[in-house]
Amino acid sequence: MNYSNKEILKRIQEARRDSGKLTHITNKVSLSTEDKFKIGLCKHFVQFLNEEKVKLTELSELTGIPKTRLSEITNYKIKKFKVDQLLKYLSVLACHSPRVKEYLNFLEQAIEVPALKVSETKKLTRGLKEVIQMGSESPRLLAWG
Repeated sequence: MNYSNKEILKRIQEARRDSGKLTHITNKVSLSTEDKFKIGLCKHFVQFLNEEKVKLTELSELTGIPKTRLSEITNYKIKKFKVDQLLKYLSVLACHSPRVKEYLNFLEQAIEVPALKVSETKKLTRGLKEVIQMGSESPRLLAWG
């Protein structure tokens, strides 16, 4: 399709005017860690819909989550949710998806990992850097098996 300059400018203006209505997040740099986490949780619903080839209505019937809420989740309207709400909905979805269940198990294990003291973290980081440096000098060191 060929557009005149005038038509292109008109489309740009319309896009700018309608940018507040967008449902997809295009600039993740300005998002907080919490918002990025929310996006990650919402992705599981989108992936489930795509993998299972089901519609929102079917997913609503399967999980008991209202269709309107599922629509908001799958359109990444993250400002409407708190992390705990998304986790609650995701735990319901996990009953129907082994992949989601595995993800939630991973999150539980990650939360239980003890935090290291700063001095221990620095020591570990130095050790890893040394191993990486030695590995680049001798490729056999990293071939552990």
